[in-house]
Amino acid sequence: MPDSCRLETDPSRIPAGRAAPGALGPGQAGRRRRKSRTAFTAQQVLELERRFVFQKYLAPSERDGLAARLGLANAQVVTWFQNRRAKLKRDVEEMRADVASLGTLSPEVQCRLSLPDGAPGPRPGRPDLGHHLSEEEIQVDD
Repeated sequence: MPDSCRLETDPSRIPAGRAAPGALGPGQAGRRRRKSRTAFTAQQVLELERRFVFQKYLAPSERDGLAARLGLANAQVVTWFQNRRAKLKRDVEEMRADVASLGTLSPEVQCRLSLPDGAPGPRPGRPDLGHHLSEEEIQVDD
């Protein structure tokens, strides 16, 4: 059989940048299997959300206590809070973009969008776009 048809099994004869058949790629030898996604119970999410409303960041001792009460690992609570802060930031940015785009509409269209059917209208000359949040209310730190 010609050399070009034979399967190379001697690792010393394999050209650089090529792996022997069945060999693991670089960095795969010690790689662990990824942990499956945690499915939080409704009660855990409720408690995490309740805490998040009042506190966006937890001290290590608070985090440990919350994790123990909910039966979660400390890392799960850390990750949940990081993800929730990121979600809040995305939501606030989306809301700001929505408000900015509303500002480009004519006052008549703004009035029609802000009023439910049968509701009394806003003061003449000034459309009411609902409750306005202060900068402090929408501030997100991350």
